Amino acid sequence: MSRASGRWPGRRPAGVALALWACLLGPSQAQVAEGTSASEDPMDVQSEAPPESDWRLSGSTEAWGYTTHTDLASASLLNPGNRLAGLPREANAWDLRVNARAEQGPLALVGAVRLLSQSRRTDRVAAPAQHDSDDSQQWGQAFARYRAGEGVWTVGRELLSWGPANFRSPSNPFYFDAGRTNPLAATPGVDLLRYSGPLAPGWRGGGGYVFSTSQISPATDQGHSAWLKLDQQGPAHLLSLVLSQQRGGALFVGGFAQWTPDDAWLLYAEFGSTRQRGRLQALGAGPGPLYRWQQPAPRSTNTLLGASYTLESGHVLTGEWLHSGEGYSQAGQAAYWAQAQRAQGLLTQNPALAYVSLGQALGQAPRLLGRDYAWVGLQSNPQQSRFYWRLEYSSQWADRSGQVVLYAEKSLGTRLSAFAVLGHSVGGVQTEFGSLVRDRLTLGLKWFVL
Repeated sequence: MSRASGRWPGRRPAGVALALWACLLGPSQAQVAEGTSASEDPMDVQSEAPPESDWRLSGSTEAWGYTTHTDLASASLLNPGNRLAGLPREANAWDLRVNARAEQGPLALVGAVRLLSQSRRTDRVAAPAQHDSDDSQQWGQAFARYRAGEGVWTVGRELLSWGPANFRSPSNPFYFDAGRTNPLAATPGVDLLRYSGPLAPGWRGGGGYVFSTSQISPATDQGHSAWLKLDQQGPAHLLSLVLSQQRGGALFVGGFAQWTPDDAWLLYAEFGSTRQRGRLQALGAGPGPLYRWQQPAPRSTNTLLGASYTLESGHVLTGEWLHSGEGYSQAGQAAYWAQAQRAQGLLTQNPALAYVSLGQALGQAPRLLGRDYAWVGLQSNPQQSRFYWRLEYSSQWADRSGQVVLYAEKSLGTRLSAFAVLGHSVGGVQTEFGSLVRDRLTLGLKWFVL
């Protein structure tokens, strides 16, 4: 799935993708497996397949077309008149996804390419509407995997995601937000070399080196990081410890645990401790800057507790609580918003200082503004493919703001489905979830080409 934005192009992107798919799979040997892709958890290793002389090929191609309307917060403190964030009010997209996999004996080659063509209309106060469009191509994944006995070597671009959490993933130094709460997300991989293998019965270890994280959006700088992961798995539990060290950066220590006491329940927890590159501080009253960038930031710890319950109907109810040591306390948030309000008052007297300060507040704020968050999700039976829906609510406890997201998808045939995504923010302009966007609606179609 993908983010909703863009324009409706002609046949060129589809032709390129179909040609790529044909080159990878071949016209006669392809065994099409709808939705085939690399496992989301790279430590999930299957038993070694017997050697074969012929390549086993599989793949899928999906074309998405959708349009998005966004209702912005009209009196936003951080984005007055939409001059700073430049959020589009209308967006259209043609989004083509091609996934392919080729296997021969212990070797597997995996590729996932995304061709995106999009157009946007951006409205700003006291300025004409801006129309822009662009075409892009992104290799979300492109890696080779080799099984040597029970060990596995991987090189290339891979989605290095793990852990059971949905709202955020504190145990992962590369994907704090892996897009699991965004039904249209298309999370790309990182460039790496890694190995995983058994250590003892029930124990497995792995590690490697991440060369670049430049594909992740919004951009992160976690490249040149060495990491280790140790797993201990039993009949009903999984424990994992993660260590990561970026060149010139602070040590990351994290981990997660999950336990399934019966077929209905899943209980889990995640944590991660590290030192961010910097922290935005709100300064006191005075003629100088309103904010200051503190480097390095103090070490902080993020902790998440969660539980998931599957009802007899197949519906799944999930709840999570996250404590973020990176965010502001309630007093810190009050100071943050007070300085943003001061910057608003300076727009006519000292616009240069006002826009610089608002740019800092908008672009250098912590990944999560507050300290404590709750996330609740309810989804229909995933086995009922004719109609699927999920309802989620995220909230920050200190400012009582939140966001409701409803996703629904209806099958229109064997190769076509329609979907809708509705998001609504709860809270005023001096709250985290209500500061920029009030409502967002996306309507689209999905075509299973191959």
